[in-house]
Amino acid sequence: MRTIPALLATAIAFGLAGAAPAAPQDRWIAAWTAPPIGYEPTIRDALGRPFQNETTRQTVRAGVAGAQLRVRLTNELSDTPLTIGAASIATLDASGAVVPGSIRPLTFGGAKGVTIPAHAPYLSDPVAMPVAAGETLAVSIHYPGEAAPPAHAQMLDVAPGDATAVAAWADAKHVRAPGLVSGLQVSGAAQPRVLVAFGDSITEGAGATPGKAMSWPSQLGRMLAARPEGECWSVVNAGISGNRLLHDGRGPDALSRFDRDVLSVPGVTHVVLLEGINDMGKISDPARADQAVTADQVIGAYRQLIARAHARGVKVIVGTLLPYQGAGYYSEEGEQKRLAANAWIRANASHFDGLIDFDKAMQEPGKPLVMRLAEQIGDHLHPNDAGYTRMAQTALPEVLKDRCPAR
Repeated sequence: MRTIPALLATAIAFGLAGAAPAAPQDRWIAAWTAPPIGYEPTIRDALGRPFQNETTRQTVRAGVAGAQLRVRLTNELSDTPLTIGAASIATLDASGAVVPGSIRPLTFGGAKGVTIPAHAPYLSDPVAMPVAAGETLAVSIHYPGEAAPPAHAQMLDVAPGDATAVAAWADAKHVRAPGLVSGLQVSGAAQPRVLVAFGDSITEGAGATPGKAMSWPSQLGRMLAARPEGECWSVVNAGISGNRLLHDGRGPDALSRFDRDVLSVPGVTHVVLLEGINDMGKISDPARADQAVTADQVIGAYRQLIARAHARGVKVIVGTLLPYQGAGYYSEEGEQKRLAANAWIRANASHFDGLIDFDKAMQEPGKPLVMRLAEQIGDHLHPNDAGYTRMAQTALPEVLKDRCPAR
């Protein structure tokens, strides 16, 4: 029989062992994210109804290499449990087809399915499936009953029944619908740094060529990976189109989602903050007139986010707000708010960890209040692929100030 001191010694030794730094193969970091925003049955091209005994296939891109992976599912914005019948992950080729023999089942505590509690995320069990930086994967999820997950709407393939083990779907629909996967995590990355791009549609990549990963965070990730001094970075995108700092819009407001979408991201070391233009845009709906904000309120929100990130040891890089004269919700009053916010960012750069002057980079020559005409989609608000390239090129030297360790 072991004595009490012996048991205490064992417990102390176990505790010390548990406190040791995790080995690289045991440390999980984010390789891709898609923040949940709520179920949207009426958006353009949407399925327009709940899933009913159907399988969805969602595409994700790994921002960093790893030796094994797991996926994060979201039911965080739902008031009811969500049942998953089965799930799998597979590698996609350059054409977007499943690579033969690459399908791996996903399990949850060893079971093929799971019921996710209301207001909760859920991680799959680890899968021994090495992944390369930039590799494209597909996650298939079977909903055995009726389900309307409050996830992030994106383009999905939807097939009848349980098709999680089927590579080629002959009778699938390609529609905009909720994608339950809110994160891809990998382990085995060496000395990783994780940068979360946090913002609205300009961060999510609205206006970029669909399916080509042309948002500025995606392009920045590729630029970093191509350089020895940048190859340790994983860049994940936490942008939500229509998001606002201070009021719910499309998705929870930035102040309320920051802990979930930035501070809880595995391995996060840096965040780029680029948000606020939707708060400043002219409000045409009388029912929302009370949601007008001042420049000081926007700046107060920046201060809050910076303080919360620094309290967790996360470095903050702040981006200036892009020109938007000519956009549908442009107003002179809103422009004065944008100029005031940008002036505060430039004047207070010493209070955070970096500044990216997206505003200056994206100004039309000779017309500083207008976004570059050749590098926007025509709405005077969203860049096109070339505009997002310019944004990534502008961000690159600021991020590379924190170089990867020499190998």
